[in-house]
Amino acid sequence: MHKIHIPVLLRESIDSLAIKPNGFYIDCTLGDGGHSIEILRKLSPEGVLLSIDRDQNAIDFVKSFYNEESKQDNWKIVKANFKELDYYAKEIRNSADGVLMDLGLSSRQLEESHNRGFSYLEEKEPLDMRMDMELGVTAKDLINVLPEKELYQIFKIYGEEKYSYQIAKAIKRNISDINTVGDLTRLIYKVMPAVNLHKNPSRRVFQALRIVVNDELNSLKEGLDNSFKILNNGGRLSVISFHSLEDRIVKQFFLEKSRSGEGELLFKNHIAPTDEEEKQNPRSASAKLRTLTKHDNP
Repeated sequence: MHKIHIPVLLRESIDSLAIKPNGFYIDCTLGDGGHSIEILRKLSPEGVLLSIDRDQNAIDFVKSFYNEESKQDNWKIVKANFKELDYYAKEIRNSADGVLMDLGLSSRQLEESHNRGFSYLEEKEPLDMRMDMELGVTAKDLINVLPEKELYQIFKIYGEEKYSYQIAKAIKRNISDINTVGDLTRLIYKVMPAVNLHKNPSRRVFQALRIVVNDELNSLKEGLDNSFKILNNGGRLSVISFHSLEDRIVKQFFLEKSRSGEGELLFKNHIAPTDEEEKQNPRSASAKLRTLTKHDNP
């Protein structure tokens, strides 16, 4: 078993938490464990790390790859949606010193998706896109059941796709022929004007379907709110976002807390990957790190 995911903004995000050896920290998105293991290494035996992921495959990988570390009493790993972090945190301590969210898909989910079709490059995989396989609705269910107008709105709002109407119309006209990732990507290629084909045109549609299947934006809003509530005075909430929809939500939440006096922005704007990191890991290019420090009794 090999490790393929490169943690984005690793040093910057760990530094942003100002980790106390005896503190309590939460990694809301375990993934391949890259951020979690660095937090754990900065903790004493009295410190505690809670790592959360809704993807059982990610948890299984981390427990195997970090076999010895995952058995430590001070590393708690749970399968859950991070919007529920307050429930699991309170079973450990009443409040946390820091929370980290890395909102991107891991390379493992894209390259070893276990037949879930997260990547538009995996042509033979089914249109599933569920991070948690216990969820009831797949991407295929969405395109089958939803009318053209609703598909158009999904692609426009969650994918910010310029040709949402044409794609939704083509999908409904050819729905009986769409079963796999390749079926959908080939259809989108036919719909899109040739001038827009310098990048795979399926990217935004896949993003939109994945967001809706996993209710990602609502989970993010609840997760931000619950994270901030359980922070100690002086505790920090750090979030790495990858697309404008996520970043808009994070930025607005942080600004509201800052303006109300409940929190303070650690960075005036955001932290982006260096040119060197982008060269080593092209998927990091769109990443933005924002950090908010909590202040009680404004």
